[in-house]
Amino acid sequence: MDQEKAHRLDRLTGQLAEMLMTAAICVEEIRNVVRTEIDAVTGQGECVGRRPKSNELTAKPRPLLSESTLSVTWNGRSLRFGHTLAYRLLERLARRPNQYVTHLDLLHDVWDDEELATATIRSVVRHLRRRLREGGMTELAEAIKGHNGRYILEI
Repeated sequence: MDQEKAHRLDRLTGQLAEMLMTAAICVEEIRNVVRTEIDAVTGQGECVGRRPKSNELTAKPRPLLSESTLSVTWNGRSLRFGHTLAYRLLERLARRPNQYVTHLDLLHDVWDDEELATATIRSVVRHLRRRLREGGMTELAEAIKGHNGRYILEI
């Protein structure tokens, strides 16, 4: 496979991932509307014949990342990052929310295997959180957590 085809496939997979994330967010929003309607009709706090899962009551909305605009949309707010490490880091964490990502995986996926100190990752995480707070996405910034060289987007 030549380099041009590889780059085109890479772009297409990025677009597909973005569309799938959007579809998943839409499905969750539809599910929430349906549950609300069922609750209103039945007069119960839950769907008939079904107990709500504990994470349904506390789950935060997922951020929507747009590779075409290099921006994130979350809770009705948008923030453009541009082609930055902060955007790439958020995209990597959002790809598998609620799962820890090791610093080695981050170095491979965000920094393309560059030999960097873990302090560099911590610095970019701090920068990402600061940008999110400045953009009115404080809760999303606080959802990015690190522990023993691993990072997670808890939503």
